[in-house]
Amino acid sequence: MKKGRFMSIIKPPIKKARVISVVTQKGGVGKTATAINMSVGLHKLGYKVAAIDLDPQGQLAEGFGINRKVLKRTMLDVLLGLVDMKEIKEFAYGVDLYLSNRSLADLGGIVKAPLYPDPNILLKKAIVQIDTKYDFIIIDTPPTVSIFNRNALNASTDAVIPMQPEGMAVKGAEDMLEFIREVQKSSNAQLKILGVLATMVQNTGLHNTVMQDIRKSFINTDIIVFDTIIKRTIRYGLAQTNGVPNTENFPEYTEFLKEALFSETA
Repeated sequence: MKKGRFMSIIKPPIKKARVISVVTQKGGVGKTATAINMSVGLHKLGYKVAAIDLDPQGQLAEGFGINRKVLKRTMLDVLLGLVDMKEIKEFAYGVDLYLSNRSLADLGGIVKAPLYPDPNILLKKAIVQIDTKYDFIIIDTPPTVSIFNRNALNASTDAVIPMQPEGMAVKGAEDMLEFIREVQKSSNAQLKILGVLATMVQNTGLHNTVMQDIRKSFINTDIIVFDTIIKRTIRYGLAQTNGVPNTENFPEYTEFLKEALFSETA
């Protein structure tokens, strides 16, 4: 090496969180319960985790035992650029929480041009404030195709679709897959579909038949239907209602996380 010259130092890339949106077009299929138990489950596995509520119903807060009605600052304020993410952070059950309430429903009517030239990337911009602080960020979304889902998917690395094995829920999962494909083509080519998670499954002829049909329909596609299923039990409903998530009582979600994120085929 010549005198006076120095070897350039290549810095390792800054590690950013894996951001996973929980999305569906059908309500009542365990979407928020999935977001909550993924978050707590990942914490229990030793990871640093955040959960973001992008659903105006604000049920993520209630599921963690926090009254959404008393929140003074929420994700609406963050998306509008009024506060930073750190200013709204809550904490429960080992998870950092960035919460919402019904005020978030006003977002679409507020974010108009020219002040907000692209209202579908507001979360993508905001999440930069925290994406190096966590291993995983889980996003709960409303059961619709909307500005909230677009923001979530544009900010995500991955998406998972919870689906109850019944007619309308299956249709909702199929519609959401089409929507994700649209987002992949138009604005987030790096977005990966983790797969379809069967939730609220009962040992009935209908559910067994539908599960068989679903697995057959996706067998020659790039969409995974996870082997792990989440059964419908009273303990899930009580945990969410009481705001006491505890994945030690819900081993199915831990198995799902291992299959979806840490298996050889993940």
